Amino acid sequence: MPLSPPRSRAPVTARAIRCEGFRRDDGLWEVEAHLADTRSYEAPTPFRPTVAAGEPFHEMWLRLAFDEQREIREIEVAIDSHPFPECPSAVPNFQRLVGLRMGAGFGKEVQARVGGEAGCTHVLTLITNMATVAVQTLGSQIRWNDRASAERVYGLDKDGKPPVVGACRGYGRGGEMVRRIYPEFHRPE
Repeated sequence: MPLSPPRSRAPVTARAIRCEGFRRDDGLWEVEAHLADTRSYEAPTPFRPTVAAGEPFHEMWLRLAFDEQREIREIEVAIDSHPFPECPSAVPNFQRLVGLRMGAGFGKEVQARVGGEAGCTHVLTLITNMATVAVQTLGSQIRWNDRASAERVYGLDKDGKPPVVGACRGYGRGGEMVRRIYPEFHRPE
């Protein structure tokens, strides 16, 4: 176990998120995700007489199909378990994301199109996770000493710089990956 042993405690709530990336036969890529929230206790709402302990309080499914440039081409959303009767009415609004490119500014644009009352916070949580998995899925094409393959996956920002440089410790300006792939951005520590 990577964490230290916990103190004495009792489970209350659990969220499980699973995201998987795929290459489709038609040349597109897909990420499929599932979110399920469960409680360790019976959790009734004013609109659902009871949600038994261990049964999904929230359960959402999402599939994004995207191209090599990370542009969303198709989206499918299902809200199977929810606390309020209005929740499923957000599903058609997620079609507003078709044509959006995953990359810099993606989260802000998602919020502009389907945030607030237009969307579902739980589906938005999935989309955030899915964008990362989409890049990792495309990352299967990266050859670790090949800048062109890295730029196909990560792209360049509006200033022509790779957005991964400085985004994490592994792509830190003083690190080995930046030295190998983007030497002009390398800054030895």
